[in-house]
Amino acid sequence: MPNIQKQIDSLKAEITRLEKEQQRAEQQQKALKEVSAKISTLLKENGVSFESYITHHIKRVSRIVEKAEAGNSTKSASQAAKTRNTRSAKKPRKTTKPTITVKIPAGRYGKLPNQPETIFEVKEKGPRPKVLKAYAEEVGLETFLHQCRMN
Repeated sequence: MPNIQKQIDSLKAEITRLEKEQQRAEQQQKALKEVSAKISTLLKENGVSFESYITHHIKRVSRIVEKAEAGNSTKSASQAAKTRNTRSAKKPRKTTKPTITVKIPAGRYGKLPNQPETIFEVKEKGPRPKVLKAYAEEVGLETFLHQCRMN
């Protein structure tokens, strides 16, 4: 029972704290609306546009906007400002698609569809003929060996 009472008291304290915070936020919104209305009336009375007012205070406004954006991001404000000033945007790197290489074993091969009479001799070491390699990659190594191997 005392544990439940403590939880109730802590929740009541949290509710009062949140209500006070809400009242402060409402008062701040009301004050901001009043100040905004006063600024706009003063600008109209003096014949100054809002754009020229903002461009006159661009440094202050840009600092405030940067702080607001940094507060919304996960980085701290100092890190966000530092990375913007010192680093340029990275270009995405082109990634090559992995090519499936077929290792043709040594031996004699023939009966290729595009060159049926030609017989290719493949040694243990050395380059493989491009025609054989292309056909083996196209069909698959096992079917290639079954169809074309002459040993």
